[in-house]
Amino acid sequence: MKKFAVVLMLVGVVTLLGTAAQAGFVNPADSPGAAPFTCDFPSPVNQHNWTFDYSGPSLTMNEAIHSASKDLVLMSGQTDSDPTFTVVKTIQNTSGIDWTSYIVSLSGGTGATFVAGSASAGGNKLQTVDYIHPAAIKFTGVKPVKNGELLTLSFDINVPTSGLFNFTLTQEPVPEPATMALLGLGSLGLFCRRRAHC
Repeated sequence: MKKFAVVLMLVGVVTLLGTAAQAGFVNPADSPGAAPFTCDFPSPVNQHNWTFDYSGPSLTMNEAIHSASKDLVLMSGQTDSDPTFTVVKTIQNTSGIDWTSYIVSLSGGTGATFVAGSASAGGNKLQTVDYIHPAAIKFTGVKPVKNGELLTLSFDINVPTSGLFNFTLTQEPVPEPATMALLGLGSLGLFCRRRAHC
């Protein structure tokens, strides 16, 4: 009788673990017809490469950011629970401007939020993490991310829904104030020079 109870308990544990392992993002390879996890980039200015690993689950992004303006990533897919996934972004600053901070925020769709305490920056750049609110993180630091340098950020996102989802990840590098002041003075000089010739 004891052996039967132990076997029954093991079957229950294996069934429970199997069910838990299947919860999360629905992989079309396992569930034909399911919506795949996708990332779309409306702006052609920056370069983006990405891969999504359903077993992690994790999203790996390699990007070259050519502009200091906001960059949108439209994410969508399908879940069978309210899963969390890890995002690892390696960003090359090719904007020509040094960055003193980097802001990522979530909006729209299913109300995705960042998991508090999950964010970090690799190396020695922008090590201070400030959760502005559940849908925004600001990375700052003493050492700026200079033009040509790499920045690696990591954070977890919770998708609080079951079924189809979509939301927008907005990323925005913040230029170093001295660099912006020099650009402003240069623009002012050009403007004044043009006015003098008119």
